[in-house]
Amino acid sequence: WREIRHQVEEHESSADTEFTRLTHSYSLTRHEYWLVLLCAAVERYPEAAVSIGIMMDEQHVHLMTPMSFAQLLHAACGVTLDEALCVALGGGTAARLGLLEVADAPQGRPLSHQPLRITPAELRALLAHGSRTDRVLSLEAQVEPAYDHTLLQVASNLLEQCRMISLRGAPPRALNQFAHDLAAHLRVEFRYVPVGDGPLNLTSALRMGDVLPIVDLAGSTQTSRQLRTALLDARTTLRRVVVLAPEGFSDSEIPSISVPRLDWVEAERIWRAASGDAVAARTLASRFRVSHAEAVLACRHADQIASARPWITEPRKRERLIAEQVLEEGSRRMGRLVTHLRSRATLADLVVPENLRTQLHDILNWQRHTSRVFGEMGLGKQTPLGRGLTCLFSGPPGTGKTFAAQCIANELGLNLYRIDLSQVVSKYIGETEKALATVFDEADAGHGVLLFDECDALFGKRSEVKDAHDRYANIEVGYLLQRIETYDGVAILATNLRSNMDPAFVRRIRFMLDFPMPDTAMRRQLWEQSLPGKDYRDPALDLDVFVERFRVSGGSIQNISLAAAHSAAATPDGRITMRHLVRATYRELEKSGQSRERSAFGPLADLLPAEVA
Repeated sequence: WREIRHQVEEHESSADTEFTRLTHSYSLTRHEYWLVLLCAAVERYPEAAVSIGIMMDEQHVHLMTPMSFAQLLHAACGVTLDEALCVALGGGTAARLGLLEVADAPQGRPLSHQPLRITPAELRALLAHGSRTDRVLSLEAQVEPAYDHTLLQVASNLLEQCRMISLRGAPPRALNQFAHDLAAHLRVEFRYVPVGDGPLNLTSALRMGDVLPIVDLAGSTQTSRQLRTALLDARTTLRRVVVLAPEGFSDSEIPSISVPRLDWVEAERIWRAASGDAVAARTLASRFRVSHAEAVLACRHADQIASARPWITEPRKRERLIAEQVLEEGSRRMGRLVTHLRSRATLADLVVPENLRTQLHDILNWQRHTSRVFGEMGLGKQTPLGRGLTCLFSGPPGTGKTFAAQCIANELGLNLYRIDLSQVVSKYIGETEKALATVFDEADAGHGVLLFDECDALFGKRSEVKDAHDRYANIEVGYLLQRIETYDGVAILATNLRSNMDPAFVRRIRFMLDFPMPDTAMRRQLWEQSLPGKDYRDPALDLDVFVERFRVSGGSIQNISLAAAHSAAATPDGRITMRHLVRATYRELEKSGQSRERSAFGPLADLLPAEVA
């Protein structure tokens, strides 16, 4: 036994890779290490398995048990039986890490005689001399981390001291990016561990050697207390863990790092590393603030598309293809709470007064040069909140509010997402806030303009608190104020009645635009734009009478033109006549509740259907 003890001490002082891996990466004690190694020995060496049966005086037992391990450790290392049994009962820490498992034992067998078995994954790792056969999925190599080195060093030092830190305060994308940057800073691989509906189980998922586990609690349905218990238990057995903490989760026992949002500086580093093009990185960073993984994927897909279309040689082709890939991926990630409005309309297609057109161009200039103002000019330090662009479009129905939002999104090269209020507003207390949080988070992911149509349903004046429902309704409005204030993108609120808006929202709005009913000159332009070309118009078609007599909105003119075109398409020559327009106008006035008596049509009354009084 003296010789065995000498060999044990010599092995522990050597540079053995397995001893280093199990004691350093898994933080096993030397006694726990020998428990794992002895359980592996009976699998690798038949004589070791036979020796266990002889030691326990049970020839059919060939697996290590807590008692047999305690006897060996006591004889070889001078450890007391009680101390050794504490290490081995139920597999101890090694079982919690998924290195060992308790094999099926006959009923009535004492705990000290229950057989312990090494797990297949760990046995493969030992037989492969520490090289993992199940490779870790990690971020592709980055040229440089996105976040500042100083903050990463602080997080690294805190993680080394406390073994576990939580990241909080930023949107999910920023938390993920910071965690990935931290792994790059530590020069280790990482594994992303999302927590689903079930209990938080870090045993098998975190058996990964010298790899940084990133545990995302955002999708967990467990209570904060249950999560804290599981995390603190993992901290006692794992060398280091990074936790992505959602809003509402707090634990004073887990030190936290407040992560800043991905700003233009970080975005430019990400795009420069992913694309290898400093000029494109600057342009893309002003439009998209994505993670490195998303940027790499977009660049890869863009290069594949470009190689399939070599005949296209336009300048900055790769940059355009990358932007298209980012927008497409963002659209796919949006949920049922929004509708992606697609069009190719630009401000040149919008018929509005000149002063309103000037304001729309001011909106575009604001957003296009935001990165320069808050980045290069340094005003971002003075404006920690409210960097986004919130606009209020008010005016009667059909005056072009939604169409203007489409034009702005297309001019900026972004998607337009209209919020479906029927899906967002819930009768259940607290559900509206959850739905809105999803909308804003997905908007960041989708890189689009948010359009709140008929926004007074959400952004209306807060009411006097008379009961619990009123109180929670006001909480919803307050939550919206907070999200609008911290949202970095473009949000457009469209309403028919500005007076219904809560004054607190109005103070946070950058641009307030009133869309009036079109005057005579605008109506003429709208009629001309809405109808097909002259080849599809009857020579006798006179638009002057419609322009002068019917003071309708641009939306109504568009509806009338579409209805008339469909009626004309059913005729042999396919030309729109006065009769087609008169009847389409009559139906549109009927829908909008306006006067549709024969006298309102004047000389056009003879073209009305015969049944009209």
